[in-house]
Amino acid sequence: MIHLIAAAIKNDIAGVRETSPELWRQIRRYNLPVQLALAAADEAAKAAEDPAKAALFSLAPCQSGSPELHQWTQAAAASGPNGHIGNLRVNPTHTLHAVDNLGLSAFAIMQGNHEYCLGLGGAAGQAWCGLEAVGERLLAGCETEALLMAGDQEGEAGRNGLGIALLFSREPKPYGRTGRFVKVESVERIRLGEMISVQPHAAAGLQAFVAGIHHGGSGRVAYEVAAELGNGMDKITIILEIT
Repeated sequence: MIHLIAAAIKNDIAGVRETSPELWRQIRRYNLPVQLALAAADEAAKAAEDPAKAALFSLAPCQSGSPELHQWTQAAAASGPNGHIGNLRVNPTHTLHAVDNLGLSAFAIMQGNHEYCLGLGGAAGQAWCGLEAVGERLLAGCETEALLMAGDQEGEAGRNGLGIALLFSREPKPYGRTGRFVKVESVERIRLGEMISVQPHAAAGLQAFVAGIHHGGSGRVAYEVAAELGNGMDKITIILEIT
C-alpha cells in the first residue's frame, strides 16, 4: 500500500502572483489550469524528501486548456459533421495549451527531475487512473515518492480554475500536519449497467477525495467516488486505512 503524505489545492492565481513572485515568473506564460496545477505541485513538493527523485504523474484538463481554444472547439463542434468552419480561426499559439504533458514537463524542468513521468489525457475520471498508476509504480519499488498533479478551468470564459497536487510515499509517513497516517490500499471498480453523465473536470474529483479524508473518520474507510466525478462507466471506491 502507499501513503498520502501531502496535498495542496490552488484556486487563486492572483494570490500566487502576489505571494510567490519567483514561482510566478516560472509559470506566468502558461494557461490558467497549468499555472494552478504547477502552483499546487510546488507546494506539495516541499514535503518530499527530494522532488527531483519523485515519479511524476499529471492529468490534462478535461476542458480545452485555454479559453480561446475551448471556444474554438465548441464552435467547430457546433458546425456539425457536414458543416463548414468558414472564417472561424484559432491563434496557433493557443494550440500549445492542448498539449497533455505541459504541466508535467514544466514541473520536471523546475525541479531538475529526470525520473519516470506519465501524462494522462483529458477524459473524465482520469484522476483514478492516475491514482492506480501511482500505486503500481511505488509498490513495484521503482521510486519511494510520487507526485500526482491536475488542473482545469471552470466557466464558459475560463476565468476561474482549480489546481491540485497529491504527494505519495512508499514509506509510512504522517499526512501533512494532521498527525494521521493515510494508507491507500486499492482502487476498486464495479462496471455500471449503463453510462451516466459526468463532470468533465480533471481536479474536482481529487479535491473531493482530499475533503473526504479531512472530514472522514479513522480505521478502514471505503471512500466512494461521487458518480459525477467518475468515468461514467464504473462505480469507483478507494479503500483507505486512516490511523
